[in-house]
Amino acid sequence: MLVDFIVVGLIWGFLRGGKLRNLSQVDFPFLWVIILGFGIEFLALAGLQPFVVFNLAGRGLVLLGALLNVRLYGMKSMSLGASLNFLVIALNGGKMPVSLEVTSWLGLQKYVELLENNYYPDYTIISSSTLLPFLGDVLPYFSFLFRRFFVASLGDYFLGIGVMLFLVYHLRKEEVKA
Repeated sequence: MLVDFIVVGLIWGFLRGGKLRNLSQVDFPFLWVIILGFGIEFLALAGLQPFVVFNLAGRGLVLLGALLNVRLYGMKSMSLGASLNFLVIALNGGKMPVSLEVTSWLGLQKYVELLENNYYPDYTIISSSTLLPFLGDVLPYFSFLFRRFFVASLGDYFLGIGVMLFLVYHLRKEEVKA
């Protein structure tokens, strides 16, 4: 999902006269925290144990990096999205709750079966014991790049919009050197 928002942000930024070199001039002092967070999340998915600890640590670092850079255009939306996702995952045992109803409705039967068989270490099915289920993956999302539907969270949408706004703004803006 995030890839779609990145591509749209880049295209929109370029159409507005933006230049890729302007991104390299953005003063983004805590980008390394976000990259470290994504790296830890990836390692958790690759089998680093205990999964829940590393998944939450990675997501927490992504959230921290977004909050530390909140002054940058688009980072408020990214921070909100990361906060919502972290909250619902932390309250549900380190896993993102997913709506089987929405997943089925979108025709993603293969994923329904995989969810029912606990195939994904980072997802769980929404049940009566799920906390804040409305913040889980309950919203349809159509990826124009992958040409198929996904199930996404409200936090995912805020993250994507933030990334897109960040790119559009900073591709266009040339930083003033002091």
